[in-house]
Amino acid sequence: MKRKIYTTFLAFIAVAFGAMAAVNDNVRTENVSFSRGGGKINVNADIVLDSLKLKDNQQIFITPILSGENDCLVLPTVLITGRGMHYAYERGTMRGLKDYRKKYDIMREVRRDNGHAQMVDYNASAPFASWMRTGRLSLQFRYDTCGCGVFDGSALGPSVETTFNPVPSMRVTYITPKVTDLPVSIHEGSARVQFEVDKTVLHDSIYRARSGQRIDNRQQLKVIYDSIAYALNDPNAEIAKIEIIGYASPESPYEHNKELATGRSRALAEYIGKYVGRKYNIDQSVATFDAVPENWEEFRGQVVNAKDITEQQRRDLLALIDRPAFGAADYDAKEKELKTDPKFRDLYRTKILPEWFPHLRATKFRISTRLKPLPDSQLAEVIKRTPEKLSLNQMMRVARLYPEGSPEFNKVIETALRYYPSSVEANLNVAVSAIIAGDYAKAAPLLEKAGDSAEAVNARAVIRAHEGDFDGARKLLETIPLLPEAQKNLQLLME
Repeated sequence: MKRKIYTTFLAFIAVAFGAMAAVNDNVRTENVSFSRGGGKINVNADIVLDSLKLKDNQQIFITPILSGENDCLVLPTVLITGRGMHYAYERGTMRGLKDYRKKYDIMREVRRDNGHAQMVDYNASAPFASWMRTGRLSLQFRYDTCGCGVFDGSALGPSVETTFNPVPSMRVTYITPKVTDLPVSIHEGSARVQFEVDKTVLHDSIYRARSGQRIDNRQQLKVIYDSIAYALNDPNAEIAKIEIIGYASPESPYEHNKELATGRSRALAEYIGKYVGRKYNIDQSVATFDAVPENWEEFRGQVVNAKDITEQQRRDLLALIDRPAFGAADYDAKEKELKTDPKFRDLYRTKILPEWFPHLRATKFRISTRLKPLPDSQLAEVIKRTPEKLSLNQMMRVARLYPEGSPEFNKVIETALRYYPSSVEANLNVAVSAIIAGDYAKAAPLLEKAGDSAEAVNARAVIRAHEGDFDGARKLLETIPLLPEAQKNLQLLME
């Protein structure tokens, strides 16, 4: 049996609709109302006969019919009679009375007092059926002057509608995501900052070592400076972290290379930390360092791409590079083999050491930026241009700048779901918005990804009720007694 669910829940409170309809200006109904209580549905109305004139042998059957989409309930009938028909009814001699009683449940007979104001107070009750709860109801009074039957009569004015479905009055609630670290934008680059042989002191101006080595890091440091400036081109951005990673080439003992690479990375990180502190008033601690003692990964790339070695040399070198190493001794053994094995030693002396290894001594950096702390009103502008910079919590704060359910509010929470598609909070909030809008088909799949919070369980209960599974909805609500909205919904289902 199909069911439709609409709006407004009535229980024990009669809601008068003030309906008035006329039958040739002779009979009309006023103050039609519904109520529910004690397992029954109650119908009340005033049947006004002021303009009705009936001959002695005339009668009118007036019967209300309560209709759902696929079900209906015929309520008891009021019989209005002329003077002669009234006495015949009282004596039981009314012609066709036996047949009339088969067609109508006559609850009351009223004699029409022609020429005088007259009103019949209609009150009837019937057992409340489940179909009355799941669909929209309409009540229409029908009149029949021939005794042909309720459904052969004519309508006494327009129908009056209501619903006893609790779903539209059930409450759902949004959830504000927890405060988390802000998303970061990553800017990566590399610079070939030079150091004196076997030293870790960073020189930022032209320097000539005792060995004659000339060091000029100005251009390479500018690469890092420019990258920091580029990362901060958004006035709302700040630096979250600058990661310096130093790489050394595989010559010399592994432990020595580790010490050297770490010291040089530390020196550069400290230098950059001081720079951003002076230039941008940023805490120097944002600059961190790490080191890769021997850059075998990029050495492998050099071998793969080399065009001036034989294929046999390439295979031999790759076999050496890919050989598992479990500690410093293994790496030192590889280096020794490069220097001494007849397969490699000439290539090592003429190409690998002088041409390839210097390029492995590089510094890579990664600059992470995030939004500065901003008031929600400014975040509302940021989300229009670069929503990926906002956290889920910030997006919900922006949404709450607008009335719940407004186009602006819905747009923000839809944006949150687009950028955080796996977030249980984002899925729940869009599902809640869909439920409020009556779009249960959209809400249901979102709730499958909304987690098991009390708010999500409550929303699923509303979906169950919408589908007509009131018992299932009740059982879900009973599992979340601490959520106020759930307790209100449970009360609606129990009434």
